[in-house]
Amino acid sequence: DHFITFTEDGKSAARGADIKASEFPVPMVANSRITRTKLALGIPSGYWRAPGSNVIAFAVQSFIHELAVTARRDHLEFLLELMAMPQHGAGDSGASGLNPERAARVIAAAAEQAGWNDRRPQGTGLGLAFHYSHAGHIAEVAEVSVDRNRKLKLRRVTVVADVGPIINPSGAENQVEGSVIDGFSTMMGLALSIEEGRVQESNFHEYRPLRMPSAPVIDVQFLDSDYPPTGLGEPALPPLAPAVGNAIFNAIGVRVRELPLVKSGFSVA
Repeated sequence: DHFITFTEDGKSAARGADIKASEFPVPMVANSRITRTKLALGIPSGYWRAPGSNVIAFAVQSFIHELAVTARRDHLEFLLELMAMPQHGAGDSGASGLNPERAARVIAAAAEQAGWNDRRPQGTGLGLAFHYSHAGHIAEVAEVSVDRNRKLKLRRVTVVADVGPIINPSGAENQVEGSVIDGFSTMMGLALSIEEGRVQESNFHEYRPLRMPSAPVIDVQFLDSDYPPTGLGEPALPPLAPAVGNAIFNAIGVRVRELPLVKSGFSVA
């Protein structure tokens, strides 16, 4: 049996973060349960890029990697095996719109392009994540290095996407690169402190987005596909956080379960 619990604030849940019974990997796993706990949020909040998908991707893809580690299985093989399992109560494209064949293609291509089986120095690691959202099948492999003081360097992110035919290649690549930068910047240190209803951070010296010297190399590949074209504004962001979190574990054996990373003593190199 697999039990997955997600926690979200009530405001975000009302803006499209509802978790459905068709959420991956539930259609592929016979004995599964997916639940969510709503926490009341009295602070007005606005929209975020792929809000619900980011929450779900981080929980699901981190948990799948944890299952693979516990089972002493290669994460890539474990994830591809899940994609190959028969679907329960789903049509050809999956109950949620997920197409397992398209998913497997981007996962395998991302791993190959990133050099998944290459040996790496101590303190470095690769992390893999896949997420289907906004009709986009996207896999990402993050390469990180972490020192004894938890100084983190995101060296490279390999992204492989299947969103149908690419009409504007430069625009599509720009959307993916922006999603990676946005995702790493957010997961690294963007947090607001609320006291007595007021935000404590006054400017960008306290609320620090990612600076250019800390940006990773980003490799983007689009797979040829005859499926109807879909958007790229959001689906490349959700896999980033679990990919980096899984890479951190593979580098130093520390499991990331809380974001932003600064709360766990990490800093950006």
